[in-house]
Amino acid sequence: MQAFYKKRLGDILVLAGLVTEEQLEWALEEQKQSYKRLGEILIDAGWVTEDDIAEARALQLDMAHIQLGDYPIDSRVVRMVPEPVARTYKLVPVCSSDGRVAVAMMNPLDVEAIDAVQRVTRKRIEPLLASESRINTTLDKVYGTLGGADITASMEEAISDVDITAPKDNELTQDVGEAKRQSEQAPIVRTVNLMLQEAIKRRASDIHLEPRHNHVEVRYRIDGALHHIRNIPKALQAAVISRIKVMADLDIAERRIPQDGRVGVKIHNKTIDLRVSTLPVHYGERVVMRILDKSTQQFSLDQLGFTQETMSAFQDLIQKPYGIILVTGPTGSGKTTTLYATLMALRSPEVNIITCEDPIEYELEGINQSAVNVKAGLTFATQLRSILRQDPDIVLVGEIRDQETADIAFRAAMTGHLVLSTLHCNDAANAVTRLTDMGVEPFLIGSSVIGVIAQRLVRVICPRCKAPYKPGIDELAPFGLIDQAGSIEFYKGQGCNNCDGTGYHGRVAIAELLVMNDELRRLVLTNPSSNQIKDLAIKHGMKTMKQNAVEKLLKGVTTTSEVRKRIYVGDDGT
Repeated sequence: MQAFYKKRLGDILVLAGLVTEEQLEWALEEQKQSYKRLGEILIDAGWVTEDDIAEARALQLDMAHIQLGDYPIDSRVVRMVPEPVARTYKLVPVCSSDGRVAVAMMNPLDVEAIDAVQRVTRKRIEPLLASESRINTTLDKVYGTLGGADITASMEEAISDVDITAPKDNELTQDVGEAKRQSEQAPIVRTVNLMLQEAIKRRASDIHLEPRHNHVEVRYRIDGALHHIRNIPKALQAAVISRIKVMADLDIAERRIPQDGRVGVKIHNKTIDLRVSTLPVHYGERVVMRILDKSTQQFSLDQLGFTQETMSAFQDLIQKPYGIILVTGPTGSGKTTTLYATLMALRSPEVNIITCEDPIEYELEGINQSAVNVKAGLTFATQLRSILRQDPDIVLVGEIRDQETADIAFRAAMTGHLVLSTLHCNDAANAVTRLTDMGVEPFLIGSSVIGVIAQRLVRVICPRCKAPYKPGIDELAPFGLIDQAGSIEFYKGQGCNNCDGTGYHGRVAIAELLVMNDELRRLVLTNPSSNQIKDLAIKHGMKTMKQNAVEKLLKGVTTTSEVRKRIYVGDDGT
């Protein structure tokens, strides 16, 4: 170990044969541009793992390295360090003997953390180095995370502690000062916090609070589907909603018009961004909180679920020096994720990438992101004009909504820029007719659009309770598979703890990619129907969303019911 002591981390990785001199040199240059840690850059590049970095750091510091998860931990030792201390300093007590406690730490040189553990244990600390992800996983395992039953019990306890009497009249008449006082009660604060913890644990993307006549219904959107979670007493409605509005810096006195806000919170050391929207309805204010978990969101083309054929063609497209690439689909079909993954694949110190979004959902390292502000007169069109004066190579326009934005975007593509954007239409072929209806000249469409990808998100069958079955003729007919009846198997989830009994866990894209060629460009000039465009694209090799869906059904990725919810499938197999 002494041979590595005080050597640079990069040199240790090269000596260990984990990276080459060329890879290290590239990473050091990248570090100068991004200011990220060397280990983080090498991990992102896929050349080393987090455990590799942790082991190299241990050699560098001449101390022991532990791979948490492969080591039994005594619960009595865990109880020696309170959970808040362990989570704050990111450490795990491992074992204790002879007046000493071995503690796995992400930063074993953190004197403050060592002092904190010594104060609570009254023992000498022996630091061990461990990777951050293993520490976080072990913290949740040894201290426990609130499970569904625990949260339900905790929330019921918090609700029972609330001292609130429902207003006799409509809640709009309630005194603002009283509403603020109620929102600051500890049980109300705890109720909202528990709701957020539960939603994050269950992988929810949205929390819905919906006022009814006698209660407030709470629903979570998980994997694209809404699930009823519980009802909150009507008496707590104003206080809970006021608490959320205070968090999002909204006006609690204004209950007659919609409001929008944003707030960042930390839950279990995770940075969570909440987008809060209120809407007055018949029984009070309806609230929706969109959850953006920055700590887990990753944008990679490989994770989108495209077939190898589609992925290969799409990667060829995004390497073009200019032109427009459109991503189409309804709200919630993963268009933004696809665009962000594309930007991350194109990101380079040699390229100037600027975005125009409404709003900026996630901050992307190394990308210049800007947001529209309609109230200030900053629309997509006006913002895009300014962006084109910033010497961009690649431009992302959040959405082409009108002719003015479309004209600027298309002219940008014709003057040597690669433009990425989204469009609301049903399939790839419909993008051309949608642009024509918007007032874009056919010659601009034909000369500028280089590709259109249409997509939907379908839920993935839970791998832990997945089971095969023989589909009937009625189920096979819409997919043109009647001739294979009795010889093929489909799959479905039986329901388990991993998927909360739904049978699904996660989502994947069903997509079709239309690549423009000379024959399609000539057709576009004749103002064709979407069916004509689709037929010609299929002739040139385009696989439709339905064909992609059939592939995923046969591979046991999703179910027929999910596919039929997301894309149009004719009963006769067309």
